[in-house]
Amino acid sequence: MKVNDLMSAPVYVASPEDTVGHVKNLMLKHKISRVMIVYEGAPIGIVTKYDLAQMVETSEAEWRRRNQERTMAKSIMSENLVTITPDTSMRLAAQEMNSIGVGSLPVVKDGKLLGILSETDIVSHFAQTNSKMKVETLMTDKFLTCHRHHSINHVIRAMDESGIYRTIVQEGNGVPVGIITHTNLSFAKEPFVDSKDIVMVRKAEHAGEQKNRYIKKVLQVAEDIMTEPLITISRDATVVEAARLMVDKRIDCLPIVEDGVLAGIVSKPDIVKIVAGME
Repeated sequence: MKVNDLMSAPVYVASPEDTVGHVKNLMLKHKISRVMIVYEGAPIGIVTKYDLAQMVETSEAEWRRRNQERTMAKSIMSENLVTITPDTSMRLAAQEMNSIGVGSLPVVKDGKLLGILSETDIVSHFAQTNSKMKVETLMTDKFLTCHRHHSINHVIRAMDESGIYRTIVQEGNGVPVGIITHTNLSFAKEPFVDSKDIVMVRKAEHAGEQKNRYIKKVLQVAEDIMTEPLITISRDATVVEAARLMVDKRIDCLPIVEDGVLAGIVSKPDIVKIVAGME
C-alpha cells in the first residue's frame, strides 16, 4: 500500500500572513486538525491544534490574549517540515511518523504539495485489516488525569511537562467522566478568565456526614471544556474494533475503564506503531 492510495487531498492551506483566526476557521469548517502554510506554492510550515493550544495559557498579558485571533500564522507554525512522496510505502510513512513523533506528513513531489498523510488515514487503513490483536496488548498505563475542578492552565502545564496530549477528567472519587484534548483547548471559548462559583465540601466528619459547604470562586476549569460522555473500550476488544471506533467517533484515543476505574488507554499513535512494524 502506497501513500498515494490513502493520503488526504486537496490540502487546506493558508499563507504565512494569514491570521490564526483564519486558520481556526479553516479547521472548523472542514473538520480538520492541521493547515499547511504555503508560500509561492511551496509548503513552508504547518499549524496544528497543538500549536493553537499553546496559545491559550492565561499567564500571558491580557492584551495578548485579546489579539490572539489576529496573530499571523507564521508566528506559531511548525517549520523544518519532514515530507514524503506519493510512492512511499504506508509502512515507511508510519515508521517516519513514529520516529519523529508527528501526527501527519505532507506529501510532496517536485516541490509541489499533493496531499497530506495523517494518523487518521493510517488508522482508517488498519481498521480494514483482519488483525486479531487485542487492546490489552497495546494499551498503556501512561496517561494524565485531572479533577473536574482543576484549572485549564493546570491541564495545559501537565500536558506540556509530560508530553502526553490528552487528559482524562475525573470525579473526586476517581471515576472518569470526560476527556480534554487539543481540540477542546483550541476551540473552547476564550479567554479562560471568566470566573465561576464552585460548591466545595470539607472532609467528612467521624459519622461520615459532610458539613461546612462553602463557595469558592475560580477561573474556568476542566469540566467547562471537557468532552463528555467518555467513550471507552474493553481490554478484550480487538485493536481493529478500537480503530473503527476512533474513526467513526472522530476521536484520537479510547480509555479502558474497569469497575469505574481508569485502567489504561489506547490511542492513534499506538496503532501507527503497529503499522510501522508490519511486514
